[in-house]
Amino acid sequence: MENTTRLRKWPPKRTAFMALMIAFGSSFSFGFQLLITNPAQGAFIKFLNASKHSNNPDDNVLSHLENEWSFIVAIFFLGSATGAFLIRTVAENPAYCRGVSSLINGVLLQFSLFIGAIMAMPRVLGSEDHWWYLYLFQLLINTTVLLVLPMVHESPSYLASQEVKHHDEFKSKITASVKYYHEISELEAERIAETLIMTHQISRSQESIVSVWKTPFNRRGTLLGMMVTFAMAMSGITVINAFAFEILMNVGMKQDTAAISNAAICFFSFAGILVSTKIIDHFGRRPLLISTFGCLTLVNVAIISLMYAFEETQNQIVSYLLISAICLFNFLFAMGPGPLSMFITGELVPQTCRSASSVWTNAVMAIVRFLTLTFYLPVKNETSEFMAYAIFFIVPMVTPFFDNPYNQFQVVAVLVLFFLLPETKGRNVEEIREEYERKALLQN
Repeated sequence: MENTTRLRKWPPKRTAFMALMIAFGSSFSFGFQLLITNPAQGAFIKFLNASKHSNNPDDNVLSHLENEWSFIVAIFFLGSATGAFLIRTVAENPAYCRGVSSLINGVLLQFSLFIGAIMAMPRVLGSEDHWWYLYLFQLLINTTVLLVLPMVHESPSYLASQEVKHHDEFKSKITASVKYYHEISELEAERIAETLIMTHQISRSQESIVSVWKTPFNRRGTLLGMMVTFAMAMSGITVINAFAFEILMNVGMKQDTAAISNAAICFFSFAGILVSTKIIDHFGRRPLLISTFGCLTLVNVAIISLMYAFEETQNQIVSYLLISAICLFNFLFAMGPGPLSMFITGELVPQTCRSASSVWTNAVMAIVRFLTLTFYLPVKNETSEFMAYAIFFIVPMVTPFFDNPYNQFQVVAVLVLFFLLPETKGRNVEEIREEYERKALLQN
């Protein structure tokens, strides 16, 4: 039976259903909210202008409105950074399907970007009169998830981490949860339940966001997860998700053409995540991360070159080449850093540290995106589209000795991942810890 389990790749139906529900309430909602302000930006700016005009009729300069809108969009990630310190991660999937199961979040995230790009088109719901339907749709999704969640079992890992009062009753609840999610026999469920109880009760208390830094192994896993998240957020995806529609308008496209092109760009993200589900548990996390980060660097150079070429030539062919480059960027991002950054930290630290480590990685992602979105449009309005993109995503990648340490970190992050990130595919944390301790002994 154990050999059969090792050969299985896809999660059991109930585990997949639960992951799907959680993904709809989290990743799908996150991506949808992130994307709808992109093609519908014109409608939102007009709404902002109307609200502002009633208080200050003299200030209706477009660049001022865009600067204010940039900060409003960025507030979304300020909320994410705040929320990161309130979350607690307790779910756990079987190792044989952990990558695919975790990818459900990534699939729903990219799918939401594609759906949002279509629904928020100016000719669909992204107009001055219909933009509120976008939020009604998101409300219906979240309400459905909230109605479903109370009717399912708690995760086995969460139950096993609680205080033991009556052992038999305690074990029976965990066994029932394991049997429900793993869809296995009672005997196998009891064996797994015993292992979970033994593992979690040895160190029942969860690490705090401070104590997670005290142990070298936990500190190392948390830092590696933060570096993956930082490199992901600084890859260029933040601006492409938020302002791709405006970028396309600025390279000479009409509104409808830009909206359709933006939807096509998001479709390539969805295609990338579908490819990732096929290869992530075949090639492994480490080679996929390093190779896609390297390719994204080259594509970023192509994007900035095409932006500059259009500004100099005003040639429409260049704008279509730019669309192709951004489509390739989204495909590569969704195939590697996008989904992997969502769960790689949880594979590098013990169960008791996952909540605290996730707090730090999510906070890094949110803060970087908040700062990028806050300053991108103001910098663009002061310089140009290609110059702003270069300042945020090219200079940090190719200037390791730049005076600003914030920019140095991108290069350092990729180098550290190359030399220090272990392969986590099909391995549990104890195996990774043993490898880390063995290397530490050899170095000493």
